[in-house]
Amino acid sequence: MIVNEARIAAALPGYDLGTTLGAGAFGLVLAGRHRQLNRPVAIKILAAGTTGAAAGNRAEAQLLAALDHPHVVRVYDYVEADDLHLIVMELLGGGTLTRRRTALPPEDACAVGLAVAAALSYAHSHGVLHRDIKTDNILFDTGGLLKVTDFGIAKIVEGSAATASAIIGTPKYMAPEQITGGRLSPATDLYALGILLYELLTGTPPFDPTLPIRTLWQHHLDTTPAPPIGVPTPIADVILQTLAKNPADRPPSAHAFALDLAHAAAPTLSPHWITRTTIGLRLDHDIHTAADHPPTSPRIPAALPPPAPSRTRTTTSPDTPRAPTPATTDQHTHPTTIRDPGRSGPPTPTPEIPASPDHTTPPPPRRRRRMRVTAVVLPVAAALAVLLTVVIITARGPQSSASAQSSASARPLGSPLTGHTNGVRSVAFAPDGHTLASASYDNTVRLWDVTDRTTPRPLGSPLTGHTGWVFSVAFAPDGRTLAGASEDGTVRLWDVTDRTAPRPLGSPLSGHTGNVWSVAFAPDGRTLASASEDGTVRLWDVTDRTAPRPLGSPLSGHTGSVWSVAFAPDGRTLASASYDNTVRLWDVTDRTTPRPLSSPLTGHTDKVVSVAFTPDGHTLASASYDNTVRLWDVTDRTTPRPLGSPLTGHTDPVLSVAFTPDGHTLASASYDNTVRLWDMTDRTTPRPLGSPLTGHTDPVLSVAFTPDGHTLASASYDTTVRLWDMG
Repeated sequence: MIVNEARIAAALPGYDLGTTLGAGAFGLVLAGRHRQLNRPVAIKILAAGTTGAAAGNRAEAQLLAALDHPHVVRVYDYVEADDLHLIVMELLGGGTLTRRRTALPPEDACAVGLAVAAALSYAHSHGVLHRDIKTDNILFDTGGLLKVTDFGIAKIVEGSAATASAIIGTPKYMAPEQITGGRLSPATDLYALGILLYELLTGTPPFDPTLPIRTLWQHHLDTTPAPPIGVPTPIADVILQTLAKNPADRPPSAHAFALDLAHAAAPTLSPHWITRTTIGLRLDHDIHTAADHPPTSPRIPAALPPPAPSRTRTTTSPDTPRAPTPATTDQHTHPTTIRDPGRSGPPTPTPEIPASPDHTTPPPPRRRRRMRVTAVVLPVAAALAVLLTVVIITARGPQSSASAQSSASARPLGSPLTGHTNGVRSVAFAPDGHTLASASYDNTVRLWDVTDRTTPRPLGSPLTGHTGWVFSVAFAPDGRTLAGASEDGTVRLWDVTDRTAPRPLGSPLSGHTGNVWSVAFAPDGRTLASASEDGTVRLWDVTDRTAPRPLGSPLSGHTGSVWSVAFAPDGRTLASASYDNTVRLWDVTDRTTPRPLSSPLTGHTDKVVSVAFTPDGHTLASASYDNTVRLWDVTDRTTPRPLGSPLTGHTDPVLSVAFTPDGHTLASASYDNTVRLWDMTDRTTPRPLGSPLTGHTDPVLSVAFTPDGHTLASASYDTTVRLWDMG
């Protein structure tokens, strides 16, 4: 590509141009420097385009400039100069993966896979496909941090007249649907990543790139790749899955692929291999945990939330205390170079927790001595406890005593509900309180008759149809319809009028481009909201349950996955919680044209994954990976404000919150395997009620109260649901 540097200089008057850094199919790359900021940059000059393509190119470039992830090269500017498209990007001094690949050990190859998958997961959640993953497009900064470049540039080039009829991509890495001109999806990028990893681990790609291009493409279309020689079988299996000819047979998402690869690498590479790799990494906590420790059964879901960092135990005595896991920082939100964040993951017989240079590891708690209690001491202690309880309740006054008494005495009801074969992600009660629905990582929803809450029983067969994990369930206000949200990117509706024989309603609701994490019905039952990994919320008209339809455009504004949605009791406001650490409020009075209310609610220092309104609609609770719950006064929804201090006490991320129907009690569920109850009578000074509810042996993922407030349900990764009597 011949370029007149004078034209480029005229188009970029604020930059000094430097030497040529490289050239490729998409154009030329020059070094440069922003004069005022004294910032080194790389300037990519793309192939010529037409005026008709310019508007689309600008929109695509703006989308790329909004990407902000530690494993994605930053785009600073986009300029059109006649027939040139100039993209100004971050300049990296560590070279490309092409230069490093010949001497890459297996640990580094797998680390590359995890880092690229993290970049792809983030980009896909923002609606951006890469379409040309290859070693030349994987760069390193001077500290060794891996970054993927050229996101979306193939689409910009494809929009130009010169290449509109061309097949965009690099033949060695192209997926079958890319070759045939079919529909591209995140699975297309995963295929290229699979080819790249195959090549890194074996030294050669699965198909000979020196073959004539038509023959090479035919191999991509028809030939099953041979298992990679010398690669451990678990890792080889993960790679071969990404090379499936049918995109639907590949991993459902880049995050799912990363977790599969991390699990496969843990038992086959050296212990704690991820802490010693030379590849700079910024990984989500669940990926890092999975990579550092061999998996247990059942497999940790690729979708959040993964199990909490487990406390290591000795096997000599059931009385041995658990050693606390050090607090960790989500690498996605707060990039810091990974060293050794301390042991976490499945229980092991080793009580040792290695020290970490980057995280303070607290000492294990002192073992409590067993005390002999005489027959005299016990009655006295019991009497004092009763007296103290009476004094406290009297002091608090009649308004809050009933709530406190019932909540503080929560006790388990009957045996845990079993039947799911994997973690239970969500629970919801029907409006009449006689039926409970549970959604699971086993791809099913189950219904339970809880009329007698001491002896709940399953109702009918599991509800099937979703092809991925089911993350959320919600009953319509009339109790006749149940909605489920899934990893398969859809929402399904079931008619549960006869709860012994539920049946599907209409076709799955599709439109989201990523996992659907949460669903909620409006109080009038005519609208359903769904939240997705793609960073949006969608509204659906479900007046006709057999033919639901989308309402207006998706609600956008969050810069990360949206994990939870909840309608206010009046149905006019919707709250959404996101990976971007914020909560947003939306005016949905006119559901065809929803609009944001106020600025995002900030204060959490990590992902916000659950929101719930009080029954009076004046208070909103939000749960976060920062281990806290926050309360917000939303009486005036244009100017929401924080209420009191964050609720602390959980020792791991808080995953779910729910209010009792009277609004006096809040329940919170956590990675720390417990449920906590909070007295909300004075919402400016909430306080814990009783001891945490224990019994689950893995993270508690969801909580819900019955309509009468007398029973609490909790769902756990331990595959069970527990019911608790609130008194």
